[in-house]
Amino acid sequence: MKEKIAFVASIILLFSGTNVVAQVAAPPPETQQTKQIINVGDDRPVEINSKKFVAVEPHLVANPQNPNHLLAGVILVSKFGDVRRESSEYVNTCAALTSFDAGKTWARYDFPVKECFDPWVAILPNGSAVFLAGTLGTKGTNLVSFRSLDGGRTWGDKPVGFEQGHDHGTMAVDASNSSFSGSVYVASHQSLRGKPSRSGTFIARSTDSGTSFQKTASVIPSNLDTFAMNPVVLSDGMLIVPFMNFNRPSSERGNLPLERHLSWIITSADGGKSFSSPLFLSEVCARTAGFPELAVDKSNGQNRDRLYYVCTDRDSKNVYVSASANRGESWSEPVAVNSAYVRRPYVQNTVIDVNRNGVVGIAWYDSRNDPRQSRGTFRCQDIYFSASLDGGKTFLPEVKVSSAENCPDTPANGEAGRHWLAGGDYFGLAADANGEFHLLWSDSRDGIYQLRTATVKVAANNVSSSKN
Repeated sequence: MKEKIAFVASIILLFSGTNVVAQVAAPPPETQQTKQIINVGDDRPVEINSKKFVAVEPHLVANPQNPNHLLAGVILVSKFGDVRRESSEYVNTCAALTSFDAGKTWARYDFPVKECFDPWVAILPNGSAVFLAGTLGTKGTNLVSFRSLDGGRTWGDKPVGFEQGHDHGTMAVDASNSSFSGSVYVASHQSLRGKPSRSGTFIARSTDSGTSFQKTASVIPSNLDTFAMNPVVLSDGMLIVPFMNFNRPSSERGNLPLERHLSWIITSADGGKSFSSPLFLSEVCARTAGFPELAVDKSNGQNRDRLYYVCTDRDSKNVYVSASANRGESWSEPVAVNSAYVRRPYVQNTVIDVNRNGVVGIAWYDSRNDPRQSRGTFRCQDIYFSASLDGGKTFLPEVKVSSAENCPDTPANGEAGRHWLAGGDYFGLAADANGEFHLLWSDSRDGIYQLRTATVKVAANNVSSSKN
């Protein structure tokens, strides 16, 4: 399945301080004029007065109109047990982090919600913002959202509540010129009570910038456990929602894992009220090392509306990307992003975004530099980044973003280090209005999970476009 960049004749690494420049030389004749460069800036701590907290699972977005405006959501854990004991007690809340200077400084707002998880954020075309997270209540899990009229400077303290039984709530914003422009969509996994029990993809829509949400659909395509991933919106307002099946019902033993995890998408052309039949995507991806992610090319190039789905395989050895140029009707064979020569691969938490030039950026946690395979999922990790300039057909040699390894199994991380093996189920990657990629991740190089950030610039004088 892997077709790496066969034309690479040499890889030039240039170091300037902690900046790394990786340049691919001697491309084939058809791309001879294409200059390909990945430039990684310094990684630096995010100062939000969180030293007494474990900071994990950040999600990041960038304002498509303002390159200085970034918004993130994060879990802050303030009480947790010792990883070497049987305790599983921890207390956590969620916070929004806002920057108006391209990530140099951040303002933090703590939401009045306890036992929250899966934070997700969105910036709307009118400059307002929405924060979404799951919460653990007396009757199970719920979703709540908060609204900011000024892009995250201030937040309302009255949440909007959703139905019960949610997990991994995510959002997408319609920035098209369609009749649904400005809509905010929520997609989540929802467990539905009944005999037999079912799970499906919950869809809600806001037409008033997140002031209120109305449920539009609950899609239950089969008796398999259906787990929703993050939605995207195409340039004509079509909503695309991916989901994955990784469990099957068993009359003897409850739910059992499928031998192969199955990824699908469903599409809606009417604002999320009705959906297509499931369209098959892949059986390579797995849910064992983080959530797969979907991204769409919103540039004005020939790859506009091209879809990209990134994930890890079941053995956590490879980062794979599949692409679709026909709105998800068919998908390319998975392309491996990480290098074949790595002896000790262990990859987790793949994230993806596409910048204004159509460059596909992908980042992940990688344990290749920790030789202690006996540590399994507790191996130390670095953050790596790669990019594609040809619509996901090939990827540039990956570069290391983090300047020091981070290890989850520490006394200061305690129970949180065991619960969040790679700083959560995802982390932040967002392309800003200038085309630069911003990364925000949970890092325990100092013994406790704290946030760090870095900026990656991918320069090319030509981005190939493909309609295949």
